[in-house]
Amino acid sequence: MNLFAQALSAALDRCIATKTVTEGGEPVGFLYREAPVFEHDSGWRFFSGDESDEYTDNPDNFTVCSVADITARNPEIAALLAKPEGSAWETGEDGAFQAVADWQPQD
Repeated sequence: MNLFAQALSAALDRCIATKTVTEGGEPVGFLYREAPVFEHDSGWRFFSGDESDEYTDNPDNFTVCSVADITARNPEIAALLAKPEGSAWETGEDGAFQAVADWQPQD
């Protein structure tokens, strides 16, 4: 992919993130990738990792935003964005991201 195509792809790719990340400024602590569900959806979903089940059960606590917005504030996740659907990552005790082997998307 040429540089223009890469830049365009980055500008168009969207994700879903919790408002604790997008509005609250919390760093991404858990992320996963599922099959895209809308046009330009990257499939990535971002959470701080501290959201309660009650919080995540409310769709008003999520927003659609650009992947570039998330990586601008969380540059350490950029290396994970090429991972395939079904991938899940969380921050470990050392603060580095580690794969979550036992994670399954909910239907």
